[in-house]
Amino acid sequence: MKPKVKIHKRRRRRKKVYTGRETRWDFMQHWTVIRKWAVLNYELKSTADLEILMHLYSRQLFTLPECYEWAKFMSWDRHRFNRLLAEDWIHVWRTRSLGESAMYELTHKAKKMITSVYKKMTGLEPIPESSRRNKAFRKNAPFAQKTLANAIRSFNQEHKQHLSLVLDKDEFPQ
Repeated sequence: MKPKVKIHKRRRRRKKVYTGRETRWDFMQHWTVIRKWAVLNYELKSTADLEILMHLYSRQLFTLPECYEWAKFMSWDRHRFNRLLAEDWIHVWRTRSLGESAMYELTHKAKKMITSVYKKMTGLEPIPESSRRNKAFRKNAPFAQKTLANAIRSFNQEHKQHLSLVLDKDEFPQ
C-alpha cells in the first residue's frame, strides 16, 4: 500500500502595494546639512546661535528680556547675547532712557544670512560648492567638514532634480 502524500499548493503572497501620500512641505528634510553649513560658513559658535537669530528674525525689534526668554530653550550660554552683539549680529536700535528699555534688532548681516538659509530650505537656491564660498570644500578641511561636503553634493543633486521637476510643471514659487 502506498503512503498518502499530501501535496500542498504554495500560496502566492500578495504584494502589498504602498501608496504613500505626496508630501507637500519637506523643506526640513535637509535642515541638518543647511544648519551645519550656516554655522560653519558664517562662523557662529553653535547651532543655538543660529536658532535664536532665526527666532529674532521674525521680530523687527526686541528687548533683552524677550531674547533671554527664548534662550531658555537653548543650550545654556550666558554670554550669548553679548557675543552676538559684539560680533555684529545684533545691534542697538534704541538705547535705554527714562521709562524706556533698550531695543535691539538684527543687523543686515544677520538678515542676509537667515534669508539665505530660508532660500536653501525652500529649494530656491543650492548650497555653493566652491572652496571660495564654502569652507567645507577647502583642501585642508577636517574630516567632519569633508563629510558635510559630501552631504552638500547630494543635497545639490536633489535640488537640481527637484528644480527640473518644478520647472516642468511651471509651478515655480514666486
